Amino acid sequence: MTLPPQELAKRLYGATALRANFHIRELGRFNQRYPLLCRDDLRAAPLAAAAYATIKHELAARFPHDADSTSAIKDPDFDLIMAAANLWAKATNWTIPPTV
Repeated sequence: MTLPPQELAKRLYGATALRANFHIRELGRFNQRYPLLCRDDLRAAPLAAAAYATIKHELAARFPHDADSTSAIKDPDFDLIMAAANLWAKATNWTIPPTV
């Protein structure tokens, strides 16, 4: 998928002591919908969520200090996840939660 850069813009803050990343995204952009839909779809599909968790654990074990390799593998995986998530969103009339 090719989108204008402003649709994908985000601020990323890393907290190494907490082992967490914080992504700040702009309201109404593609990049706002994407993680929320992914989250809600995976919550509704526990088998897919478990498979994705396995992929993340394997990537962490194989590439503990190589985010580029991890991203190169995760990106096509997310294309699959989002293809299913978009079908799920249409079937369930999912929308971005109003409190986000």
